[in-house]
Amino acid sequence: MMSEAADCVTILAARGRRLAKRIAADGTIESYDSARTFDMFERAVSSLADMNAILADLAAKPDRCIVRGAIADPSRTCGVRRLLHDDPETGDRATLVDMPRRWVAVDLDSVPVPSYINRECLFECGMEVSGLLPREFRGCAFVVQATAQHCIAEGARVRLWFWLDRPVSGVELRHWFRGCPVDFSAFAGAQICYTAAPVFESGTDILPNRLELMPGPDIVRVPPSEALRPPPPPPPPRAMPEIGDSRAQRYAAGAMRGAMLRVRAAAVGGRHSAILGEARSLGRLVAAGALPESAMRAVLFDAARATGKTDEAEISAAIAWGLAHPSDGQGACHGR
Repeated sequence: MMSEAADCVTILAARGRRLAKRIAADGTIESYDSARTFDMFERAVSSLADMNAILADLAAKPDRCIVRGAIADPSRTCGVRRLLHDDPETGDRATLVDMPRRWVAVDLDSVPVPSYINRECLFECGMEVSGLLPREFRGCAFVVQATAQHCIAEGARVRLWFWLDRPVSGVELRHWFRGCPVDFSAFAGAQICYTAAPVFESGTDILPNRLELMPGPDIVRVPPSEALRPPPPPPPPRAMPEIGDSRAQRYAAGAMRGAMLRVRAAAVGGRHSAILGEARSLGRLVAAGALPESAMRAVLFDAARATGKTDEAEISAAIAWGLAHPSDGQGACHGR
């Protein structure tokens, strides 16, 4: 019987299909077989050691893989598709449900590592890339797993498995790992996590081992639920102001639409400079009388809010600075 702290791992088996990459003698890589249907079953886990044992077992089974989701209906587990939702076109019913888990698989693909790191040594690779994760994970025990192209393609290509002190949902994980160089698709309920070692045509793996249990406290302490709750989506932007139909006014309207799109597309870390640049650029049109200042302020303010910036005073100050320092039109003034 499972303990109160236990969890489950959902394992999929693809009959007659290879869920492992094949590496030819000349280095050519043959991808996974396409599998439409699977047999599903669950295995209980209560610790990181249990996860390590399951991964070691699955490494030698090229027809198996893992998903985060839980089995939706125990009476429908043979020859089924992996669906989180009913398929309205075929009538196939959902076979998986999103489930908070105490285990998490963190995919890091082609992450650059220093030249002094021996990529064949999973201990060294694991120590290096774990420092890229949120602070709660650093120093904790984990299983580092080499994925198929580790030591074949550039960078570290590994998956890190951790055990958490409470179940965490995929939505919480995406918020927790924001800004980290990890593959967020691994947090989806129906996303396949390939666990089998690649099949080498030569018969010999290029790595001495593909799993390493790293030392440290066995359990990652998860932040409170409110800390992992994503912020509400920003309000939708207001309609573009009507500013007339003369040629100059149409030009100003186009410039305003472009500024709005560039600010909304700005990456984290570049949003403030994007607002400043666009405010300077549009400030030139305001100074020339081609664009009402109120319209310019409203559009840039809404665009800044849509990027996730919440400090209204900071947004207003950036726009005001741009108005006070309009560009001269001779250089690039779009915050790039």
